[in-house]
Parts: sequence; structure tokens; C-alpha cells
Amino acid sequence: MKKSFMQKTMTALLLAAVMSFGAAGCGKEKEKDDEPAVSAEAGETAPADAEIPEKEPAPALAAAFLTADEPPEIQASAAILIEETTGTILYDKNGMDKMYPASMTKMLTALIAMDYFKPEELITIGQEVNEIPWDSSKAGHNAGETITMENVIRGLMIPSGNDSANVVASAVAKRVQNDQSLSFAQCEQIFTDLMNKKAQELNAVNSHFSNAHGYHDENHYTCAYDMALFSREYMKNPTLAEIAGEKRFSGDGADNMFAENDSMRTQEYTWFNHNMLITDGEYKYEYATGIKTGFTDEAGDCVTASAKKEGESLIAVIFDSQSPGRWDDAKLLFEYGFNGYVRTELSRKGALIEEAVLTKHDKTEGDTVPVVYADTLATYLPPMDDGALSTSVKYNETYAETDEDGTIRLKAPFTKGTEIGTVTFQIDGQTIHESPVVAGRDVSKGTILTNIKAFFQNFAKDIFSVKGLLGILLIAAVIVLIILLIRLIRGRRHRRNRRGGYTFSSSARKSMGGGRRRRY
Repeated sequence: MKKSFMQKTMTALLLAAVMSFGAAGCGKEKEKDDEPAVSAEAGETAPADAEIPEKEPAPALAAAFLTADEPPEIQASAAILIEETTGTILYDKNGMDKMYPASMTKMLTALIAMDYFKPEELITIGQEVNEIPWDSSKAGHNAGETITMENVIRGLMIPSGNDSANVVASAVAKRVQNDQSLSFAQCEQIFTDLMNKKAQELNAVNSHFSNAHGYHDENHYTCAYDMALFSREYMKNPTLAEIAGEKRFSGDGADNMFAENDSMRTQEYTWFNHNMLITDGEYKYEYATGIKTGFTDEAGDCVTASAKKEGESLIAVIFDSQSPGRWDDAKLLFEYGFNGYVRTELSRKGALIEEAVLTKHDKTEGDTVPVVYADTLATYLPPMDDGALSTSVKYNETYAETDEDGTIRLKAPFTKGTEIGTVTFQIDGQTIHESPVVAGRDVSKGTILTNIKAFFQNFAKDIFSVKGLLGILLIAAVIVLIILLIRLIRGRRHRRNRRGGYTFSSSARKSMGGGRRRRY
């Protein structure tokens, strides 16, 4: 029983010494706890390249967080300017208003053609080329000729052939239905259904199509915003983007595949682009790369134009601007975009924002957690002075706990990728955007055993530091205290034993006859 009591006493005192030393803050990790979280550069990556769960994609097009000064005055009834890669809207004039697209429709027609055909595939043209209004623009196809899909699209985009649009509609519809006997009326219905479905897939907000070429129909309409969506998707396709920038085309419709075969009917074409921004005339814009013009009496002069300068790609959509206003409007918008905005990466998925201090956590894992961006966000903003852009993080109440000194600590446990707060972006004090932040690693809940383990880990690290030496002295003092306590306990027991009985020496026993008995 005495031995058991002594063991319990020693264990209790040893634990008291460990806990006392831990509270004294020997380790450097505790020193981190007392410091506020420090911000890091947006480009610094968190440990282990934190992998963040995928989130729902942002809207395809989003207005710039700040607009540049002095936007241009343009003639167009409706217009929009976007940066192609990010979908940032840099300028918007009646962008959602219902407008008639005329031949700009053909960008969507070309997109659907590429959904169902490879560029080099051959098509035999039928009577659909005759199913167009008499005053339509034409590429000059003839029934019975063979042509590649790529060159049909050239006929669609360069001379703006309505007959080319019908060829695409017929070929796609018959392939979709696997029925070569379909009438053109049936093909047109099938194809326009595909057009409207494609528009919805691209998140169009105010569009409906009733033919493949854009000839005026009251039920055939779109808006500048939607047309920017279509043109952005169009330019993602390398074949289509190349065609958009071609000033002219001259050659065999079947690319001379049947030069030695007289039984196959083909045709030589020479087409010239109607887009004066890319041709060698007075309205040429040196950075222009495409895309498509349009005109009807109801639509007015229209153009969807693209331009690229020093790695920045812009798309301008112009509706109903009197000639030559559409070219001037496009140039003004391009100059406004190139000169008034710069690419700015606000966040990069997994990049470190700051290290947040923890509480109620497993200290063997560390006393801070990397707080990282949940998403990548690049946008275009007006040029700004260094330091004008700032960030701040607000943590969710579920995890945040504020000390008396104002230090915010995050309560364990939570897992990597948990949304723990929101980062706010400000320019000169004005909030421009907010987005979620997440934990860059798993954080486990602390226990007594993990605290003891962390203590010994920290002690081993810091044994030769000032705090480490102080810790050794503290442990030595505790050990001395334990020894003194043990001696004190033993002494008290000894005195109690003496008061409770007698102790005889050997001489006393002898005097009392305790020795060997003599014989007489």
C-alpha cells in the first residue's frame, strides 16, 4: 500500500511539473500563438500545395469591379466590350436589350457545325442552297458539288453566304437524325432547335433563333451580352479563329482532293471578307483578328470584332451603328480597353493569404493553419498605384474565437478545404469583391496526450535556447521539490513509528538476557 501511494504521488508530481513547464511557454510554437496572423503575398503557396474542392463556376461574363475613366461616346444603339480570357465586361451600353443579329448569327451556326463535323469531312451540297431569300448574300454553292466542312464555314464567314448556312443546317440535321431524306424545312427546324439549345448551354439571357443565317425574322433576336458569349466560344476553336481572321480565300472547295477524279464535282472559289477592320483599307485596325459583320435594314450595320495586343484579347459587339460608325465604334472600344485596363490576378486557388493561430488543437501538428484562396480569380482593372489593392479576412463565427487581447484563433477540429471565412478585396478603401477562403490543411482536436507529446517535442528542439535552459532549471527545481517532499513524508512516518512503540538495541537485548544462555 505504501509503495502504491508513493507511485501515485510521484506520477502526480511529474504531471504537475510537465504541465507547469508547458504553461511557462518553453517551446517556440507557443511563442507563435501570441503573435497575430501575418498576411502573405497572394502568390505564396501554402504548404503541401493545398488542394481545394471544386466549386460551381462563376458566371461566363462579369462586369469589371471598377471601370476606367472616360468611356468613349459611340454611335451604336447597343454595344459591349469584353476581355476574352476572363470574360470581364469592360464597357456596356444596353447590353441586354433585344437586338437583331443579322449575319452575326453565323458564328453560332459555325459553332454547331464543329460540334458534329470535323473540318476535313466532305459534304455533298443539295437543294438547300436554293432555300434562301432572293436578296441574300451568297457564297455561290451549287447543288451536287462536294466540299469540305471547313470550306463551307469559310463560305459562311468570309462572304457571309446564306446558302452556306443552309448547307450547314441540312448536313447537321441529317446527321443528327441519321436520315438523308429530310426536307429542308425539317432540317431547319432541327437545326434551330440545336441553336437555341446551344445558346442556353452558353448561358444566353435574351436570344432566340429561327434560321441559320440571320435573315430578318421578328422571332430571331439576341443581345450584345449573348453575342459576346457566342463570339468568345467561337474564338476558342483554333479552326474557327483562323477563318475569322482571313481577309480572303481562293481555292478548290474540296481542297483538290479530286483533282484526278472527274466524277466528283467541285468548285473553285474566291471570297473576300466584309470586315474592314482586318482588310487593307482606311478602316483597318492593326490589332484586329476577326470576327463577323452583319446587316439588314432592321438590324442596321453590325459587327462582332476581335483584337489582340501584347497578349490581351478583346471582343467588341456593335449593334445598329450607321456606316462607317461600326468600324469607328469598334476602334474606340478597343483603344479604351487596351489603354484603360490591366490584367490583375486577385487570387490563385490554394495560394496563401495568412497563417491563422489555433486553439483547442493538436499542437504536434503546429499552432497555425494556412488560410488559402478557394478559387482563382483574374480580372481587368484600371491601372492603380502600388499598395492601392488590399485584402482582409473575416472568419466564420463557427470557427473563430477572440482572446481578451483581441487575437482571433480558429477552433479545432476542421478539415482541409473547409470554408472558414471570407476575404475582402479593396482598392483605396472601396470594396470591390469578396470570395471564400478555406483551410489549407486538416486540423485535429487536441488532447492531454497530444499536449504532453508536443511539450517534449518542443523541449527537445529548444533545450539549448534561453527558454530551454530556464525550462531545465524549472524541471530541476520541481525534481528537488519532489525529493524534499518524499523525504518529508518519510520523516513524518519515521517519527510516527517511534511514537507508537520501542526500539531495542543489541546491547539492551543482552542485558535483558537476550544472549546465549549459560550452563551451570
